[in-house]
Amino acid sequence: MNGDNSISLTDGTMREDRKGDIRFDCVNASCALESDTSVFTILFGDPGADYEECRRMTADQDDHRLPLAAASAGQEICVRRNNGDIALFVVQVKSTALPEAAFVTMDTTVWPAKN
Repeated sequence: MNGDNSISLTDGTMREDRKGDIRFDCVNASCALESDTSVFTILFGDPGADYEECRRMTADQDDHRLPLAAASAGQEICVRRNNGDIALFVVQVKSTALPEAAFVTMDTTVWPAKN
């Protein structure tokens, strides 16, 4: 991450000029994914979530912030945008112990909305 990304490296706060996308925010050692337009659900259990599972798991969600404390390598996170797009994030590497050096890398699969 650098000064052009969603987080301010000097004070650990989310940049206010970034809206509508999924942002990585770390405040007081509590790192999370946030969005104005998407909802998140962390999945527990066997890996291999698909479109139908993510659609079902996010159908009634309204959480626009997902704390990453429970996420570890291999953890799956379903995401639904307000336009109906569904995505699956799979955490590859996470380091959120120190806000000034926090990061997360994920594999991403996106299924566009079925209109």
